[in-house]
Amino acid sequence: MIKKLLALAFVITFVFSNAQVSEFQRADSRYERKKKALYNKYPKPNDLRTKKEWLLTEEKISSYKNALDKVSVEDKKLIALDPPTKTKVSKEAEYDKGKESFQKLLYEAVDLAFLNFSPDSYKATMTFTVDSKGNALDANVKGNNEDVNAFIEAAFYRIKEKGKWKPAENNGKPVSSTVSIPLILTFKK
Repeated sequence: MIKKLLALAFVITFVFSNAQVSEFQRADSRYERKKKALYNKYPKPNDLRTKKEWLLTEEKISSYKNALDKVSVEDKKLIALDPPTKTKVSKEAEYDKGKESFQKLLYEAVDLAFLNFSPDSYKATMTFTVDSKGNALDANVKGNNEDVNAFIEAAFYRIKEKGKWKPAENNGKPVSSTVSIPLILTFKK
């Protein structure tokens, strides 16, 4: 019975994560389409164009946050079926291509150019759960800017299927665990 529930949870996770990625893509597409129309209407920068562009940015941020709220609810349901161990594990969860590879994929997936984010770098910590089947779930980013955090979390879901996590082990048995990764993102100006 537990195996059937976990298998069903995996199928739901796969379908739902693909739906979430397409939700981010729809938000991106909508933003780009509206921005293009705005630039066609106001080819030269002016106060009205700047104001309307900021409203489009706010709309994109809101779309991302709504999608993240939905995926978080679904991920929490899956985590409830296979909660992270509270005890020290004998082997930590590992990304199959290495932690540096995961961080590189994540950094490449984070696109904040439209935010006009000014700092040269951004420090944050990402935590998520890797269940006993190796599924990465429920990303949470803690940093100084909620909007930037949301786009980093969205990047996590965009790259989630580009590699596999090996679950943590306790006495040779796979267990669900919490993973914490420090992040330093450098932005191009």
